[in-house]
Amino acid sequence: MTSNKYILGVSMSSHDRSAALLRDGRIVAAISEERIDRRKKSQGFYSDGAHLVLPPMASITHVLREAGITLDNLEMLVCGRSITTCRDTLLSYLPIDPDRVVEPPIPAHHLGHAYSAYATAPFDNCDILVIDEQGHWLPNGTFERCTWFSGANGPLALERRFLGSSETLSLGMFFDVFAALTGLSEAGLPAAGKLMALAAYGETRPDWPQLSAKHPDGDVRISLAELNTFLEQAGVPVHDGYSGWQPDTLEGLRLKFRPIHWRSDLAADLARKAQDELESALLHNALALRAASGRSHLAYAGGLALNCTANARLLETGYQDVFIHPAATDDGVAVGLAAYGWIEALGQPRRPERRFSAHLGMSYSSSARMKALERYGLANHTYPAGVDDVADLLAKGRIVCWFAGRSEWGPRALGARSILADPTAEGIVSKLNGRVKFREPFRPFGISVAAHVADELLELDDGPRSLSPYMLSVARVRNPRLHHVQHGDGTVRYQTVGAEHEVYHRLLLAMGERIGVAAVLNTSFNTLGEPLVETPQDAVRQFLLCGADALFLDGQLIELTAMPEETRQRAVRAAWADSGKDPLRIALQQEAAGYPEAARDTVTKVEACLALGSQWIRERAGLLMRLALTDSDPIAGAQYAEEVLHWSGMPEVAAAAAGVIAEHGMSKALPNSDAAQLLAALAPQGQAVPTLRAVFTDTTAAGTQHEER
Repeated sequence: MTSNKYILGVSMSSHDRSAALLRDGRIVAAISEERIDRRKKSQGFYSDGAHLVLPPMASITHVLREAGITLDNLEMLVCGRSITTCRDTLLSYLPIDPDRVVEPPIPAHHLGHAYSAYATAPFDNCDILVIDEQGHWLPNGTFERCTWFSGANGPLALERRFLGSSETLSLGMFFDVFAALTGLSEAGLPAAGKLMALAAYGETRPDWPQLSAKHPDGDVRISLAELNTFLEQAGVPVHDGYSGWQPDTLEGLRLKFRPIHWRSDLAADLARKAQDELESALLHNALALRAASGRSHLAYAGGLALNCTANARLLETGYQDVFIHPAATDDGVAVGLAAYGWIEALGQPRRPERRFSAHLGMSYSSSARMKALERYGLANHTYPAGVDDVADLLAKGRIVCWFAGRSEWGPRALGARSILADPTAEGIVSKLNGRVKFREPFRPFGISVAAHVADELLELDDGPRSLSPYMLSVARVRNPRLHHVQHGDGTVRYQTVGAEHEVYHRLLLAMGERIGVAAVLNTSFNTLGEPLVETPQDAVRQFLLCGADALFLDGQLIELTAMPEETRQRAVRAAWADSGKDPLRIALQQEAAGYPEAARDTVTKVEACLALGSQWIRERAGLLMRLALTDSDPIAGAQYAEEVLHWSGMPEVAAAAAGVIAEHGMSKALPNSDAAQLLAALAPQGQAVPTLRAVFTDTTAAGTQHEER
């Protein structure tokens, strides 16, 4: 009897680090580092800005533990990252025989993406398309921006590689620029998904030029210089000192323009422009690939493959069906690297997945669930429950956090780590946003529907069927009772659920019995800027902090109203302490998303404290000032404004410059020495209020003397 062959794939990109383990060509487990370290996107840089990216150590440990093996049991470890190489760094951290560590020769980042889609697609023979922000950079200053492959159960064949440069941007870069300039971000990075959602509320501007140049060979080129000109002409504001400057890098472009607020009409129109350009470019490229290959099926990967609106149109290119790996961004590359090791490095046959299961996280025991409940003093406030109990709550308008089985692989909640509600309830989107998620109000929610009734509820004829289990496409609503969850463009993101998802499928059937529609509103079980919950403790903590009514924890049910108020408050305090979150940061996020009442409730959980530093005190006072003015309370607003000034000062170098000017005189550009004296006086922290008071007192006195004369 031969022993099993284990291959570990490790994605070490600066964001979305992850690990995946194959046993004899089948995926045993896969997880993103963010699920364990609780940092959205889990960037692997040191805080001092060093370019070293750490391996996803927790993810590696997780998948090895799930299989019951150690590094010594591995046949091979395959590593990779975007932009550059990572093998030497990995070997500095992992005690493994270097002869068993493989890194595909660059450029190979798109190869990793391609193998992730190819290895898990239900097709025997297919084209593979990869489009993301940037793959590997080459010594000549170019980088991977779009790549075509083909596969038929053996190793992938490279068909065409489209390279970018500092002047020729990728579609991913293009979309990220628009996200950044419309003020849409997540974990410090441009939020492409938010931009896609905002596009539904924008108008197409016929006076705006086409920005993507389409070539007959399928290439789509976007010029940095032309994008700069467009943004200027569109009215995107420019930072002081940058007017007329021509940036020669993407970073320079971002430095030049000042982001606008997503609530503005211009932001919505820019989002519409970006989405229109992306869809047109994607279809042009995929159509050219289809024409060149003649194949009938497409596998697609890369960050842009999460754009559900664009994905829904892919059959317009002539493909019969399209598959997208659920973890389409760099976390999915871990699966691709492991598949590369199995198929290409070891020469083993590919094993197509007829229905890829994205539930690849760790299994948790009943003792782990009980430990989580005990940590927050809730062990005596739960009761055994099944899908009928949850369906009863949902049908009564309750919002339920749902934790069942192994967690999902990828960013979409697929019925393992979800927040659920009745999709037919009037006002449910506003309720869920205003009480639980606190997302920008233009962002839609998805639904999960029982597969056997999906065509009765949604118009699915024009969308790729192989995307339906993964929340990666949109469709128009057929059943009018679901109109409450429609997005601004009349579509809804959806997941079809078959009987293989036993518990979740039974819940949908139970909902059908109660509300007449075998569906639930399904959004990801994460709040307060955290990633999707992974462990039972994550689930209990997030439930206590998120405002939902109940938590289903793998057969146990907790209802907020069923526990004593003192118990609830004590549990919530413990949850806040465990979260490590700063309530002020959360409150500022809630304010930015348009929920001032929630922001006030959050920020008042903690008093101003000298130990938190002057910047924290100043930001808190500034938030309370804005909230007071929103409530038409100028007296309180003025009090908080004075607190802001009390803790305000100029940066040290600016304070030194003001002192020099005050002492030695001004240039012709700044002839007012009084202004210099004022700047110098305001510079030290804590002097803003007394200086302004003195200035205004002197001004008032001078005005009085002038009137007397």
